[in-house]
Amino acid sequence: MNRMRIYCLTGLVLILASCVTGSADSPLLSAEPAIDAELTRAPRTLRLYYSALPDVSQSNLRLVGPQGELSLRGLHTMAADDLMIEILDPVTPGEYTVHWTTVVAEDPTVYEGAYSFSYAAP
Repeated sequence: MNRMRIYCLTGLVLILASCVTGSADSPLLSAEPAIDAELTRAPRTLRLYYSALPDVSQSNLRLVGPQGELSLRGLHTMAADDLMIEILDPVTPGEYTVHWTTVVAEDPTVYEGAYSFSYAAP
């Protein structure tokens, strides 16, 4: 019985620890296309704005839509605490999710998140 309690307590501690480490505030401030936007014009780029300048070498953006992951090219910053990338594949009507990972400023924390937008042809 004591062994079972130890396993349960260990599991509880691990769950609580994962909640604490995952609770860091997100540095993402805004994005283009906007978070939860309903677009009538297909976007040609993604641009995400952060609370500090992101490290491009430690960043990644992915765009997933109705037909799967779209090809992207040229991840860079425009020196406005942002990340920007060109969308190569056609954006067809439907729901899209932007997945992002980055390190900002001198903070070694790897932040990640996702947001969605939709596109409906006019």
